[in-house]
Amino acid sequence: MSHTVSRRILAVWLPWWPVERLVRHRPEVRGCPFVAVSDVRGRQLVAAANRWAVQAGLAPGMSLADARAVVPEVVVRPADSDADARALESLARWAFRFTPRVALAGADAILLDVGGCAHLFGGERALVAAVRASLKGFGLTTRAGLADTPGAAWALARYGDDVLGVMSAHAGLAERKRALGSLPVAALRLDDGMAQSLASFGLDRIHALFDIESVKLAKRFGPELPRRLAQVLGLLADPIAPLRPLPSRKARRAFAEPVSRAEDLRAALDELLDDLCATLRRMGEGARRIRLVCHRVDGEPQAVEVGTSRPTRRKESLTRLFAEKLEQVAPGFGIEEMTLAAEVAETLAEEQVGWVPVLEEARELAALVDRLGNRFGFERIARPVPQRSWMPERAVRLCAFDRWETSARQPRSRDEPEAGDRLEVHRLASAVVGWPAGRPRPVRLTSPPEAVQVAVSRKGGPPVSFRRRGRLHWLRRAEGPERLEAEWWREDAPARDYYVAEDEDGRRYWLYRELPPPDARPASGGSASASRWFLHGVFG
Repeated sequence: MSHTVSRRILAVWLPWWPVERLVRHRPEVRGCPFVAVSDVRGRQLVAAANRWAVQAGLAPGMSLADARAVVPEVVVRPADSDADARALESLARWAFRFTPRVALAGADAILLDVGGCAHLFGGERALVAAVRASLKGFGLTTRAGLADTPGAAWALARYGDDVLGVMSAHAGLAERKRALGSLPVAALRLDDGMAQSLASFGLDRIHALFDIESVKLAKRFGPELPRRLAQVLGLLADPIAPLRPLPSRKARRAFAEPVSRAEDLRAALDELLDDLCATLRRMGEGARRIRLVCHRVDGEPQAVEVGTSRPTRRKESLTRLFAEKLEQVAPGFGIEEMTLAAEVAETLAEEQVGWVPVLEEARELAALVDRLGNRFGFERIARPVPQRSWMPERAVRLCAFDRWETSARQPRSRDEPEAGDRLEVHRLASAVVGWPAGRPRPVRLTSPPEAVQVAVSRKGGPPVSFRRRGRLHWLRRAEGPERLEAEWWREDAPARDYYVAEDEDGRRYWLYRELPPPDARPASGGSASASRWFLHGVFG
């Protein structure tokens, strides 16, 4: 006989979440009036206040100047809604230990679908007590509601008479109406404007809506009101969107006793890497971004992350990357659990090692790039990539090292090499590539080319001297010219005649004469009478 697990939703509301998040690690301000302020059109307004500030007469929406006039000793900190949201999501993921289905409910509440899980904790009330006790240990105030629908649980948590409102399982419609009827209409998850509009008609309690037809409610107040009413009563589906669990490419270690010593953390990380690399090997994948999360006993997760320029599952390389990152973990009073997850992974075929020198060079270069990238940021590391242009300043561009290694499924620009060319580009990453072989090119280019004054022996001839920054350079020899022209679609771009020139001190320079576009040159084929000269590079 099959059994259907009843749906039981636990709503946990954190009424003081923004301020309690800020004071969790500041015990000196606990018990004092505390507010978080935000800038609204140039005005500092109270965004959230703790209970002591509220008791003293402060409230959200009040200006900071007025708040300080009422409570001069109030402690002020800037509000950060993004940080609040990230921390709430971390808290929701922490709640995965109670149920695999956890969802966010606004900016200060989470929903746990505990149907089928309660017996693992000794029953529903024992489970709720365990959740609230853990959150209390984190310094958080909670109110909870338990019901068959998310709407009812949310309403009981926020507007119930007790800190825990419970609606019995499989409650009928009459029982739901009795449990919810006395609550204000705001408990239907309506916006403030809708709730105030209902109150102005004397419909300030949910029971006042029971005898009004849904069609009339929708006609007067819009479709949202009857929909929310039907959901809270269980007459209409009210799905939740649970957070996606951690990636399947993960490893986990839970400790019988909290650990805090660095050697214990390194030993645990070593075991986690063994498990993760074995999982990646079975899946035929390599990791591109790996995240280590250390869950402290106080509920504050410590997370570090490493990235790689190409997929890898080599434990030795990953161990070196995590060596410095692990020093950033603050164990506090101890770490009770560690998880290691490959958040980004890609297909990685097996490679032959020890026989192909180019593969070894590419692997060594990748390891170096990974270390530099995790220390300084991959966006700050680049390599030269050949471009389809004869003009030196356009023949090479700098490309981030992780561009080619991201995924074969991503589109490739016409100037990026095919997959078969990657190892060669790795090998020549420090060289200037893409220029004609056998033609001298300077080690350094001046950017942009520097205008110089040049003397020539005859019209259109090679240079015999040039003046740069007030200094005259006499040339012993000048080889050239080598004519370079822009791409055919750059019709108005001038051509250039390049010379490799050596002065009396043996220094070699790359000079060029700028020629007008082809349609502006003399019919005889000679160069224009007024030529401009530029220094474009220095050899050695």
